[in-house]
Amino acid sequence: MKKSFLFAAAASLAVALPSPDFNSIELVNVTQSEFEQENLQSRALGPWDGPVMDISFPDPTLLIAGDVWWAYATSSDNQGHVPIAKSNDEGAKWTWTEEDAMPDVGPWVDPNDKGIWAPSVFENDDCKFVMYFSGKRKGARRCAGVATADHPQGPFNVTDEPFICDDEGGGIIDPVQFNDGKNRWIIWKVDGNSLGGKTTCTDGHRSGEYKPTPIRIQRVSRDGMTLEGDPKTILNHNGEADDGLIEGPAMWKRRPGSYVLFFSTHCYNSDNYDIQYAFGTAPDAEFGHRRTLAKSDSNQPIYGPGHMDIASDGMTISFHGRDKPGNPKDTKRRMYIGKILFPDGDYSEGIEVISPQG
Repeated sequence: MKKSFLFAAAASLAVALPSPDFNSIELVNVTQSEFEQENLQSRALGPWDGPVMDISFPDPTLLIAGDVWWAYATSSDNQGHVPIAKSNDEGAKWTWTEEDAMPDVGPWVDPNDKGIWAPSVFENDDCKFVMYFSGKRKGARRCAGVATADHPQGPFNVTDEPFICDDEGGGIIDPVQFNDGKNRWIIWKVDGNSLGGKTTCTDGHRSGEYKPTPIRIQRVSRDGMTLEGDPKTILNHNGEADDGLIEGPAMWKRRPGSYVLFFSTHCYNSDNYDIQYAFGTAPDAEFGHRRTLAKSDSNQPIYGPGHMDIASDGMTISFHGRDKPGNPKDTKRRMYIGKILFPDGDYSEGIEVISPQG
């Protein structure tokens, strides 16, 4: 019998939704992704199947391009502005390419802070590869940027101006695209906790109230390069229950009128960092009926799992997690891979995560 991992009950929000069909969503074969790289040492096998490469790969996002799968990560450990990994067997094993998908961060990114956060790549209708990312603007806060390339591995060329900025709200991070089959969208987090407030996750001025950190969405052109319409807020944090922040959005369309929004709560370096999900009837609707997907659990030592992405196959997900509590210096945010199985109903009572061990 397979062991269950990180199983959590529901937490409802007061949002009007269609009557749910409470079937379960199952997430199977969760394992720390296997990496292959001759000059890197693997750690000893732990509670997860497969060797583990000693490399940080935070905020992993996935792209399937033909028979090759690609993963992109936030800048870390001097691995380039946008580290990339590659899989030739549908995500079972990964190779860190040692390439930088964005050798030049472009003209608007602060030359003294070239860190690129949460890059997300898709192929548009013109067969161009488009990357959304978060970069710090010179003399200002982080903005959503856009870059294009002819190949999944780049090099990605950054546009002359940022795509979306919100200095008053605290900046923009975690931009990701979503394609509902007709319209294309960009989804992002307004980084309000960077301004301070009551949250523990800030370098800003501490105060007695939590700052808003809304997940917002806006329609874009089919090539992903032009904003259309107006942005809408689809979810915000639940105050103390979320430590005053939500981030790392990813969306999936089950069928017309049935959408799932995945996101993380709490601070990225906290053991309370987690993955949650909520439901909506349209990409730009208000999302609610929140549930917890994954969180730290001493029985299956993964700490601070978060920043989930779902691949275009509708089954494979990636997220990062740490192998030690308390975020010590000798731990890294490593990439994990899992498979998600949606039920036939419109909504789910909960998601059960299964260890691949027997």
